[in-house]
Amino acid sequence: MSVKTENTRINKEKKSLKEAFVEIPDKKRDIADKLIERLAFMTITLQNLEDDVKENGATYMMENGKQKMLVENPAQKSYNTMINRFTATYDKLIGLLPKDVPMPAKTDDDANFKQFLGERND
Repeated sequence: MSVKTENTRINKEKKSLKEAFVEIPDKKRDIADKLIERLAFMTITLQNLEDDVKENGATYMMENGKQKMLVENPAQKSYNTMINRFTATYDKLIGLLPKDVPMPAKTDDDANFKQFLGERND
């Protein structure tokens, strides 16, 4: 794919992420925008790597002279490494969201559930 096409896909993903994380407070927006930039890039890169793995498989047979061996597709290896960083970056971005979401009040269901657990015969 061309660089122009990749940049278009990344910009589209960036816009989508900014809309999804619009509730991040202004004082944290600079940090959020930098994380969104990285996430957009990683999202598109992960999609490309996934396409490569789907097309070529997670492993392939490599020949070195007379020796043949099954090796991991480099795209699979890159995908495995990046998906962990992607998840960690997403967690950081989610952590920037406001924490003022009220906790649900205790209900009678909580007491009934605890009573049920106490009455079980294991």
